[in-house]
Amino acid sequence: MPKTKSYNTFAVLETAAQIFQKKGYNRTSVDDILKATGLSRSSLYDSFKDKHNLYLQTLEYYKSLNIQKLVTINQKDVNGLRKLEVLFENVVNHLVENPNDNGCLLINAAAEMSKQCYKTSQVVCNNRDEVQELLSSWISDAEQKKMIKLNKPVQAYSQFLYSTLCGLRVMNQSGAGKADLDNVVKVALGSLN
Repeated sequence: MPKTKSYNTFAVLETAAQIFQKKGYNRTSVDDILKATGLSRSSLYDSFKDKHNLYLQTLEYYKSLNIQKLVTINQKDVNGLRKLEVLFENVVNHLVENPNDNGCLLINAAAEMSKQCYKTSQVVCNNRDEVQELLSSWISDAEQKKMIKLNKPVQAYSQFLYSTLCGLRVMNQSGAGKADLDNVVKVALGSLN
């Protein structure tokens, strides 16, 4: 008779995301995962195969949560420039309200694992591409509505704004305060004019 799964997969992925975000992949042990998630060793291996596969599933889960936040902003009945402003306001507010945040799991994965693991690199790059595509649509909308005037291709701006989002998280890790983060946002969005 097959074993019945007695845990919530999403709860496991959420907890694993917190561990990997705090400690990184290499410093997270299987015992750390078992202790935090409450999984048995057999459940971990039966359901996720191994630590690395759990990590990859955790990255995909984390990515889907972040993309959903952007989709929520995208559904607002406001122009593209306002959507960009809301995104950056949300990021800065999150960072200010969570000063001990351990950064973005995907940015941390890019720094720690992308060169070591092709699959990790794929998740990170897919996230980057999806975010930049949405940023491009917001920038294009703002340009079409004559709210901004661009001197470079839309893609160049979406790459720059994506890099700025990543940089804000890194700045927060190094102790930057709200005024510093707001200043970066002001300069970044000001580059659209």
